[in-house]
Amino acid sequence: MRRKLAHKRRIDKLEEERDHLQQIVEALRDSSDDKALQLLNLIRSQVPLAEVQLYIQHRMTEQDCRQSPIWSEVSDRSDSHGPSLRHALSIQRLVDTPLFRIPAKPWTSVTESDDFVSHLVSIWLTWSQPLYNWVDRDLFLRDAQAGKMDSPFCSPFLMNCILTEACFYSDYPEAYADPTDRNSKGLHFYEEAQRWYTKVEGQLDLPTLQGCGLLVTCKAVFGKDRAAWWHLNLLRSLAADYTETYPLPATETLESRADNYAIWGIYNLTATASICLMKHLALAPPDRPRPPCNHNPDDTWVPYPHRASPVQSHISCVFNGFCELSTIAIHATSLVFGSEPKPSPEDLTHILKEVRTRLDQWRDNLPECLIVENITVPHALTLHMFYNTTIMTLWGLLQETDSTTAHAAREIRLEAAESFVQLLRIHRAKWGIDYISIPTITCLITTLFTLLDDLDNPNYKSAFTELCVIARAIYRKWAPMKGLMRMLQTSTQKNAVSLPPEIHTLFVDFEVTI
Repeated sequence: MRRKLAHKRRIDKLEEERDHLQQIVEALRDSSDDKALQLLNLIRSQVPLAEVQLYIQHRMTEQDCRQSPIWSEVSDRSDSHGPSLRHALSIQRLVDTPLFRIPAKPWTSVTESDDFVSHLVSIWLTWSQPLYNWVDRDLFLRDAQAGKMDSPFCSPFLMNCILTEACFYSDYPEAYADPTDRNSKGLHFYEEAQRWYTKVEGQLDLPTLQGCGLLVTCKAVFGKDRAAWWHLNLLRSLAADYTETYPLPATETLESRADNYAIWGIYNLTATASICLMKHLALAPPDRPRPPCNHNPDDTWVPYPHRASPVQSHISCVFNGFCELSTIAIHATSLVFGSEPKPSPEDLTHILKEVRTRLDQWRDNLPECLIVENITVPHALTLHMFYNTTIMTLWGLLQETDSTTAHAAREIRLEAAESFVQLLRIHRAKWGIDYISIPTITCLITTLFTLLDDLDNPNYKSAFTELCVIARAIYRKWAPMKGLMRMLQTSTQKNAVSLPPEIHTLFVDFEVTI
């Protein structure tokens, strides 16, 4: 009897899954290309099947429902939770081979698992480090693998900062301080990093300087923008003291090269923070050399944890391009946000005309490997995304000027937003969205608010919907996205913006008070 009941339950479950699959197929078949793509993006983002069902239910018209013979039956059934994510992760873990082997001890007391630490370091070196490049990978790995506490290029403080940020790229249960609380991702490593910070604060050594830079990004990841900006001010002073204490040697050494990476990396971080937070932090371009764009054959990149053939990392090319773009961005913020009184609309228009000339010269003089059509690594795409975000942010300041100027500024911002969407589509097609970097997420939010101004245009409406689907998927990994999406929703309500019907479903989880 038990066997018959179990067999019946199994048949019922299979029939239910068949109906769900049929419903998804019908939705894809009967939808326009744009809506089908939005649904496909949601499925690719690995949300639970119940969320896919909810999305379809809210975006289907009454006519769709009448045309679907199984719709009423399926919609009355209880939510299906789909395949177990834990099961999927266990399979992924079996085939996971970290790029680098790093011991947990003596660097962290949060975990004793060398495998987990190796996974986190590998994922951080793949998706985060290549953009800012403020940690010399080879020297860091050499000392991290040696496991000596007095190493010149690794420390518990630096390591726990790296592990904190890396948790946001990982789906492993250990990435959460509390596996039942999605807001606890990386919190255990962050707390240990903070404990080490109290011990090393003020020290003038490279791991402390690098760790303080990462601490700024970690605070931003946790949604602590004010604290991040305050620590960025401290970091500026620390970097100045470090530069004075360790001047450039007559001949470059491995140590001085690592110093140059860190100091320029902090400068680039300051630029991105200044643009995204619309503030200015006075910081002169470092009087330090940058690495040549020489395409060293040993500098390769693979999209870990995915398996693929190595490609040229272009890390020095991206780094040089980022430094040049940051110089333009910080100069712009000094003119726009760093002066009192604020520039008049006429002066602002003149300033931005000069800034646009420099930005476009930067874009036009990029090396061949960084031209969008030739890009083979995600950090090169992020460079272009920051270029477009700079335009969206600065030209957004002209919204309240006279109608002619405001209209021209809006066209410039929307053009930049469209370019960002195209770049994100390239990222999704090549590497998916599971490992989108934190700077890219920040650019995505800016683009959403930019497109919000013109949802009457079908193209912008479609792009906005596409980005909302991706943002909803990112929320699974990055809890602060909830607050940002809620802020976006509040802005639409305040300004009486009519959202596409399918977007309302994506905002269901954000209705509660943050």
